[in-house]
Amino acid sequence: MVRVPLSDLCEGERELDPKTLHYLRDVLRLRAGDPFVAFDAQAGLEAEAALGAGSESSARCVLGAPRTAQRSENTGIVLVQALGKGDKTEQVVRAATALGVAELHLVETARSVARAGERSASKHARLESIALDAARQSLRGDVPVIVGPHGFERELELWSERDALKLCLMPGATQSFASLIRAWTPGSPLSLLVGPEGGLSDDEVARAAEVGFVAARFGQLVLRTEIAGIAALGALLSHWDP
Repeated sequence: MVRVPLSDLCEGERELDPKTLHYLRDVLRLRAGDPFVAFDAQAGLEAEAALGAGSESSARCVLGAPRTAQRSENTGIVLVQALGKGDKTEQVVRAATALGVAELHLVETARSVARAGERSASKHARLESIALDAARQSLRGDVPVIVGPHGFERELELWSERDALKLCLMPGATQSFASLIRAWTPGSPLSLLVGPEGGLSDDEVARAAEVGFVAARFGQLVLRTEIAGIAALGALLSHWDP
């Protein structure tokens, strides 16, 4: 069933905004009477809907009673991702949303090429839009909370009092990721810290350890920053649905 993001769901008829109407008619090729599922990712709700008749520039839809979204499980997983250059952060947002991360924290580290100060409100809005689109494609009924970007020390302050299984992906670490997650129960808090292109500095690794992050190796290969966290999320997802 086609899924379309629509906020403030309420049973009955409503006018469609031009952007949603364009998506339904021009992109999805829906016509009057065709069904779709409207979902409000922020509220975690969805509703059966049907496109109504209208003019070339306007139309209404008919919404059924809103219900709790069927696929909005609270995984308890937080991905703490160092900012990457180019579109790497966007790649991470898209994949992390599809893999069920509950929160995505973006941080600036010593070796980050991209800087938190370069991130405007419009860029943050774009990341939220990417997450919403990824939720639609993956049939997810909610979206992750995107925090930041902000500095590494500020992020550590958030975790100094926050209880969770805290893992820092580090090539060559003594303990393996697989061994450390054996005791993890899906749905319980877990934080995954991933460094930038050049990796976390020794001081950053030491500071992360002070607030409870345990270094964990993920296989024998060195993965790119935009791949490492996503690969680990995929491994966690297998625990969610064995």
